[in-house]
Amino acid sequence: MLLAKKLREYGMSQSKISSLLGVTQPAVKQYLEEDERKGLERLNEMGLTEEEVNSLLDTLVEFLKNNDVKGAMYYLTDFGLKMLSELKFCKYHKERDKYIPPDCDICRSLYRTKEEEQMEIALSMIQNELITPLIPEVLSNLAYARQNAKSVQDVIAVAGRITKVMGLPTPASKPMWGASKHLSKILLNVMSKNSQIRAVMNIKYDEKVDKALKKLGFKVAYIGPRDSEISDDEIVNDVIKVYNPELDCVVHLGGKGIEANTYVFGRDPIDVVRKVIEIGRVYREMTEN
Repeated sequence: MLLAKKLREYGMSQSKISSLLGVTQPAVKQYLEEDERKGLERLNEMGLTEEEVNSLLDTLVEFLKNNDVKGAMYYLTDFGLKMLSELKFCKYHKERDKYIPPDCDICRSLYRTKEEEQMEIALSMIQNELITPLIPEVLSNLAYARQNAKSVQDVIAVAGRITKVMGLPTPASKPMWGASKHLSKILLNVMSKNSQIRAVMNIKYDEKVDKALKKLGFKVAYIGPRDSEISDDEIVNDVIKVYNPELDCVVHLGGKGIEANTYVFGRDPIDVVRKVIEIGRVYREMTEN
């Protein structure tokens, strides 16, 4: 019901919503007439916060706006298993079934991070026109590290980077382990300061990106520019020098012949791409106004 309402807010017809959700049009009409607050209250009662519900809905909408039903299903399954493994629904379940042992935590083992699958979901989300103007001249990439990653080979990224094809951000190839030394070095060093941050994507930096970051309330650190030529390792060292666990992004202002870039960090690639989409949405609003 909540997802149908969200899709309707984006101007989708009832017939389009019914096609995407795999339900009848009369069912969609009924969903749209139901009380949204009651739906949220039920999910809150089960153990989900309003922020978690809204984040889930926003991500599903991004998939479905691009007619990516498969991607939406993968993400919803991944989200559900993750919530179960975090024992989010235990209190609700135990209140309704007196036979469940008080110390039951059987769901904890349901979810195991599958980096390749999460990358595939995130790369599907990237093919969004909101991200297109954020791709820098040096192109973008998205990297995701294993837990307790130790080397470049423990970090998966897009070989050949993310370019633009037919106006949409498009991975040049499938993600591969060890495919981006640059982002891997940044990520491995960041993880030494905050092990919860395991993903990063680089996008361009300009005045409108800066305004978007501020409007969204993202925590950002800046370094540079340098007046001289600068090596890849120097860029990595600069980023790490200003990074702290509270940050969403680090902006490197470049050097002689080196383009400025914004490094967007997150818990996983889906978290990172969600942030990039938000930046792209505000960026578009500023461009159109």
